[in-house]
Amino acid sequence: MEIPYILSSKQLLTIKKVYDDFQKHFQIVFIEDLIADTSPRQKQLYQAIQGIQLVTYNNILYTKIKDENFISSLPNLKILSYCGIGCDHLDLPLLHRHGIVVANSGAHDIVNTCAELGFGLMLTLARNIHTGMRAYLNEDFDCCTYLVVNSGSLLMESTLGIVGMGRIGYQIAERAAAFKMKIVYHNRTQRSKEDEERVNARYCQTLDELLRMSDHVMLIAPLSETTKNMIGARELKLMKPNAAIINISRGAVIDQEALIEALNNHTIQGAALDVTTPEPLPPDHPLLKMSNVIVTPHAAGATVKTFYSNFQICLESMKAAIEGRPVPNEIK
Repeated sequence: MEIPYILSSKQLLTIKKVYDDFQKHFQIVFIEDLIADTSPRQKQLYQAIQGIQLVTYNNILYTKIKDENFISSLPNLKILSYCGIGCDHLDLPLLHRHGIVVANSGAHDIVNTCAELGFGLMLTLARNIHTGMRAYLNEDFDCCTYLVVNSGSLLMESTLGIVGMGRIGYQIAERAAAFKMKIVYHNRTQRSKEDEERVNARYCQTLDELLRMSDHVMLIAPLSETTKNMIGARELKLMKPNAAIINISRGAVIDQEALIEALNNHTIQGAALDVTTPEPLPPDHPLLKMSNVIVTPHAAGATVKTFYSNFQICLESMKAAIEGRPVPNEIK
């Protein structure tokens, strides 16, 4: 039987183990080569492609999969598979309208990896670990002078406000409880009394209440029409002047311009952002120049173990769809 064709980006080449695994089952066409090919073979490849493997958000393919004309040019496309758990970056109605199955890699390992990075960012920001490294690079560095000004704050007995108390949020709450932090949370639905008592968490009916109380605000809410720019200038002004905000959800959950202004005006003390708008930020972006800001490259779900196991799930999903079997982790 002929090996099916799938479409990906050349970023897949940089992940050799994953690329080798995929190559055992599929003939891989790269989007960069496909759109540059003007020979008669190009039309044949468009006809042959049965699956798309989306590697990251920031490539040519990410733009193409939102293009109706491009999707229409792939008449035999059966599945789009991607590593991750969110789907806000996809045009699901467009894909489903063309009968294309959409599947992600699920959240089996990502919950713990995201929780660890979120907690790590909060700890780094609180204890000024990032500024300590920068200070060492200065020729006139003086340890005593630095520590007087940049000694940081203790997590123990400070208040963590978690916005989005799903699986990741609850894992962060468990870690915070071990650090003897006070925990408040805001969620669409209140968790059970047993869940709350286990981590000694208090439910906030409103986001405003949480923002006023918290020393650290952790954003883990999914991106939707209701959560887009949910943290804007008004919300930032409700926070304590010595408070910090940590975002491991989606960049658009925060009004980024309002955040920059709040950081410049010392409305809040600092921010740690694993997600931004756009991704990645341009090198001259103001957030990258601020000493009270940490920016990481959407790395919350990335560990070696998680990375490879998630791609293995994506591979199995693509095989299932192309072979006409039920697809694990299908997004309806």
